[in-house]
Amino acid sequence: MRSSRAILAIAAILLSGCAAGHVAEPVTRHYGASDDNAQFEFWDRLASQPLASNDDTFHALMLYMYQSDPASDYAGRVQILKQKKMLYGQFDRPADEAISRGVLAVAVVEVLKIKGGLMMHLTGNNPRYSLLELQDMGLFPPSSANQTFSGSELVGIIGKMEDYQHGDTTNLPAVQLSAP
Repeated sequence: MRSSRAILAIAAILLSGCAAGHVAEPVTRHYGASDDNAQFEFWDRLASQPLASNDDTFHALMLYMYQSDPASDYAGRVQILKQKKMLYGQFDRPADEAISRGVLAVAVVEVLKIKGGLMMHLTGNNPRYSLLELQDMGLFPPSSANQTFSGSELVGIIGKMEDYQHGDTTNLPAVQLSAP
């Protein structure tokens, strides 16, 4: 009797550890609009979130790609990202679930048009190999595809995407930075 309770308790602990994290209050709930003030507040509030939600992440990707969010809600964002092959067709995760690094890696590889190595050519753009490719390039930290991002880590990834796409200006002389 006692050992069966212990086994059930251990099983419950192990199974609950595999559950996806949820964000109680995604930033997009209050700052999901595209006007300048909402965007400023969105990025500011996102940076202080302990977890970045799917909805917050997809809104951030829209702002990165279009400088505004053409979708008015989470379902619209998912639809646009699926059309652009930035999410796999069966993606059905809830808006408030914490974004997994693998899901974001697939989207980033598509946005940045990264071709990848042999395994990506053989298997296509999938969470595992997209994440490994982005880690090799220094765009993502070492991690597993199922790990999540904090809001500040997500903001950092968006910054690294910007640097990759437009070139890193940290080593340029000041004269070049101020030239028109």
